[in-house]
Amino acid sequence: MDIVNELAPDKFGEADDLLTFVSIYDDHKRLAGYQQMLQENEQNIKGQVCVDAGCGFGYLSETMVKLGAQKVYAIEVNPHLYQIAHDRLKKYPQVELIHTDLRNFKPAESIAVMVHEFFGQMLYDEDLLILDSLKFQPRVFLPDHAVLMAGCTHSIDLVDETISPIVLQQLKGVLVSGLFNDRDISLQFPVIEWSPGKLISHCECDITAHKGDLLYFGIQIYHQQKRICQSGICHNWSYVWTPRDGNVFILDYLPEEHGTEVYFYWIK
Repeated sequence: MDIVNELAPDKFGEADDLLTFVSIYDDHKRLAGYQQMLQENEQNIKGQVCVDAGCGFGYLSETMVKLGAQKVYAIEVNPHLYQIAHDRLKKYPQVELIHTDLRNFKPAESIAVMVHEFFGQMLYDEDLLILDSLKFQPRVFLPDHAVLMAGCTHSIDLVDETISPIVLQQLKGVLVSGLFNDRDISLQFPVIEWSPGKLISHCECDITAHKGDLLYFGIQIYHQQKRICQSGICHNWSYVWTPRDGNVFILDYLPEEHGTEVYFYWIK
């Protein structure tokens, strides 16, 4: 879904965020993976104060209430999503819906569990870095680990008349999501990781040992070492592709006013 008319920057951003959540909830495997993760953590949620960080439509807040949470702070900065969540969650007295940036939220109580979905297709390229700026410390992050994986393959196995070798040549240095069908293409090696308190904004990766003229990336999301979802299975996270133009590349993540910018370049 694309917005095709001109809007003021703030209104465009708010509407674009809304459409992003529509696509997230259309990814039934991703939502089911998160809900199963919450159910498996019922013992951490029941009778406790929890946070749904960036609650969107409020599905995960609702799940935590049904699992016995004493209170759920549902935090949402987007006004459209806030209104949708309000209509969904108003029947639950255990939920306090707050329209604010997560970085401004400071609860009076200690927080047992915080569930979040701040992962981008390149791991840190959405809002994951804001978890380094919280004014509270949950005892449990759900999920608690994520990895940006990568792999190399031969473009001759994927190109066709549309995405041809000459098209790929023009895309050197460009990261493109969804360029090829990622079915049956395995992620091969880790590039960069996230876990609570271990945010990384720069990495250098040597792929000399890997063969192929096409580099691709995908994320894997875990809790307690159990995979919750990953690119290529949860379709909202597609693989990201780029023609190989060396053996060593750099990834830098720089926070912006809204989200995080990704900088990618080859150095060898």
